[in-house]
Amino acid sequence: MITIFCGEDSVAARTAFTQTVEKYRLNQSEIIFVQSSSILEISKGMAENLSLFSSQKVFCVENLEKYSFKKSTKAKKDLVYEAIVALSLDKTVTILDFEDGKQGRQLKLKDLVKVHESKPATSIFKLLDDCFPGNKLTFIASLRTVCSSQDEMFVFVMLFRHIRHLVLSLADESSAKLPPWQKYKIIGQAKKWKNQALIDFYSGLIKIEISSKTSSNPYGIKKSLEILACHYL
Repeated sequence: MITIFCGEDSVAARTAFTQTVEKYRLNQSEIIFVQSSSILEISKGMAENLSLFSSQKVFCVENLEKYSFKKSTKAKKDLVYEAIVALSLDKTVTILDFEDGKQGRQLKLKDLVKVHESKPATSIFKLLDDCFPGNKLTFIASLRTVCSSQDEMFVFVMLFRHIRHLVLSLADESSAKLPPWQKYKIIGQAKKWKNQALIDFYSGLIKIEISSKTSSNPYGIKKSLEILACHYL
């Protein structure tokens, strides 16, 4: 059995992965951390010969989907893919995989495994929608609500991506991967901004990102976003 932990909220996905590993550990399972390249060895028998005090073995891996494999066809079998299929059907083997930065719909193995997807709280989408001039107090209130339950860096990344889409829409360069309804929504929100103000707001986000990475931000992410909002919203 294989369970993949993933989702846009990578912090929550990582937490869920870690908590599940710990739950197995408390149940006297033998926890083994392996590389994704060890999947063939697991299928060939690493799961056998439990240690004296363990009820089962639990293999923990990260980014299994990055390991080189292709879905098997009638004409050509892929050994790695076949190993994953076999393990996904084997109830005596437990594999926990954390996929960093992937959503459930992006998983190549989603039809074979159990997927535990961590999605952003609804309130964070309200925060993104609240980001436009004349809406400063509402935006800051939403920001404080979201940051009380979400990692600040995650909130920043979500806002950064959203504002980038708004900026791209000014040049009619919105991502082709976005569904039509989301494109129309982004264009509508971008129209609430003066072009230069939106570009300056985005530049401010870039400065926050740089200062956070270089540990030169004296205010922290949430406070920096509040200050930025006071200038442009």
